[in-house]
Order: sequence, then structure tokens, then C-alpha cells
Amino acid sequence: MSEIKIPNIDYTRLITCILYEGGSVEILEMLRSKGVNEAFFYSVRGAPIGRSSEVDGLPEIPKTEVLNAIVAADQADYIFEMIYDMAELDEPQKGIITVNRLSRSSEINLPSDDEELKVA
Repeated sequence: MSEIKIPNIDYTRLITCILYEGGSVEILEMLRSKGVNEAFFYSVRGAPIGRSSEVDGLPEIPKTEVLNAIVAADQADYIFEMIYDMAELDEPQKGIITVNRLSRSSEINLPSDDEELKVA
């Protein structure tokens, strides 16, 4: 029995953006329109240091989201700049963004709709 070897891709970058005001859905739509399908976000609790709640004594409903996108290394700077501009991260208390080199990643090839119909 032969083992299937999954090729490793070593030229990818992980862009992580923490958005204190939300807005990940719009950024994901923009990324998808640019051909970046390896992206997701999730909501978390937390706010930047020094930001008070809107009503004294009551906790603020968190809008903080963490957005992750995996992109090719040669496109990382371009995608980084698009996210930075769209999220208005040049303004204070909006969020932060980082880029990290991934040591390994693998490509996922999903079957097309035609291939699924042939099997069924």
C-alpha cells in the first residue's frame, strides 16, 4: 500500500489582523474578489488598553474580530496594504496587523461540481 505524499508549500505568509471595531466581513468579501480564498475570522472579547465602556458600570459588547488570511509570499505586501487601507489601521485604536512566514502549508484542491455529479 503506497502512502499519498502531500506536497508542502514553503512560500506562504499568514496575515493576522485584530480589528477592534469589527469589519471583517467586508474585508473577506474584498479578499475573495481578489482571489484570496484562504481567509477566515472569528469574534473575541477584548478592547484596546485605555478604551472605556460606553456606559459606566456596564460591560461593552465586544466587536473585536481576528482576521487571518494565508497568501503567497509574493502577494503578501500587496494584500497587507489592501487590508491596512480598508480597515483604516492608520487611525488610533482601530487595530493591528502582522505578517508571519509559514514554515509549511499545503494546498487543498476541492473537486469541481462536475466531478461530484459524475461520481453520484
